[in-house]
Amino acid sequence: MATWVFLGVLFACIAIGVPISFGLGLAAIAMIFVMDVSFAILVEAGVRGVNSFPLLAIPFFILVGEIMSTGGLARRLVAFAQALVGFIAGGLGQVNVAASMFFGGISGSAVADTSAIGGIMIGPMKEQGYSGGHATAITVSSSVIGIIIPPSIPLILYGIVTNTSISQLFIAGIVPGILIGVALMFTTYLTARRLPGGARQPFSWINLGRSFKGAILGLALPLIIIGGILFGVFTATEAAVVAVVYALIVSLFVYRELHVRDLWPILIRTGRLTGMVLFLLAIATSVAYLLTTAQVPQQIVEATAAVSTNPYVVLALVTVVLIVVGVVMDLTPAMIILAPILTPVVVAVGVPPVYFGVLMSVVLGLGLITPPVGTCLYVGCAVGKVSMEELLRNMWPFYIALTAVLVLLIAVPDIVTWLPDAAL
Repeated sequence: MATWVFLGVLFACIAIGVPISFGLGLAAIAMIFVMDVSFAILVEAGVRGVNSFPLLAIPFFILVGEIMSTGGLARRLVAFAQALVGFIAGGLGQVNVAASMFFGGISGSAVADTSAIGGIMIGPMKEQGYSGGHATAITVSSSVIGIIIPPSIPLILYGIVTNTSISQLFIAGIVPGILIGVALMFTTYLTARRLPGGARQPFSWINLGRSFKGAILGLALPLIIIGGILFGVFTATEAAVVAVVYALIVSLFVYRELHVRDLWPILIRTGRLTGMVLFLLAIATSVAYLLTTAQVPQQIVEATAAVSTNPYVVLALVTVVLIVVGVVMDLTPAMIILAPILTPVVVAVGVPPVYFGVLMSVVLGLGLITPPVGTCLYVGCAVGKVSMEELLRNMWPFYIALTAVLVLLIAVPDIVTWLPDAAL
């Protein structure tokens, strides 16, 4: 009964446009009335949800992305990507995907990737003959890489709410993130041959060396983060702090494009986004506690076991559920609510939680670029100055590519698990 009340109130709030965090709060209050428990539980569970040391990684990685974007890193990464892959058919489209792979290793956010890379790339792509919809579609679809290649904010959230090693999750995201990038570059190659905008620049070792010299300090940051975690020098949270210090030194004293007066607006934007995430996490943690008290995860495990105990069948069922949820709910609340509920379901049939965390991030990442909620679609429309209809007409080849990668990850789990297993 409590579960149906929760779902009814939540979807009613979504339907009338109530912000998801407030909708979750109202659904939690409704559950409290039905379950006849103390309102103090709402506060106690919420405080426990945000009182977590690993959670500090989120504001620090957000801050790193803001610093490096403002300090000129994104522009240097684009220049290096252009020298590296700009000669391939698709030209700037290939540069767009490659730049997203590099920037994703710093920001950890698909929305930040769409805004930063789109702001730099979409204009020149239009000048080179790409339609606005085509250029924006490449930008939006490649932004998904930013939440798979570490550091990844969704993977941090998954690790916190399921008590899974964030370091292992980061390592597990490397190969799938690269695989997504390669699939999107191949798709860009095919669409650029068919559509306007296939221009490319000649390859030059001189340009490659010059752009690499300008971008090397930015490219070193993901290596420092992953290398430090991989070799046990620091945890994921400590890596975030190291990354902030590194980003400040590079942007203030090496690139010299970041000034002290820029820090206050950067801190304000970081604090605002962090506050939104923490408030949502507190509410969602309370909801997860209530759902657990109502034995919802156990009921789902039993219902799934009645259908099948084959891990591939269970993963397929869970993936369908996540796709549906991702269409109507943003990634962050979906991850916080569903991860502690669905992880026991897949673990019961032998699926490693590290693997499922990466798979869940990929599936919910598709929701960021899928209407009607898809946040990155709206950001892309604003940055690219195109209509939603024009953007969606150009998105279907990239949906196919991302779906193919998702199917491959489900069919061959070793793609995700072999690197973290080797690092143990």
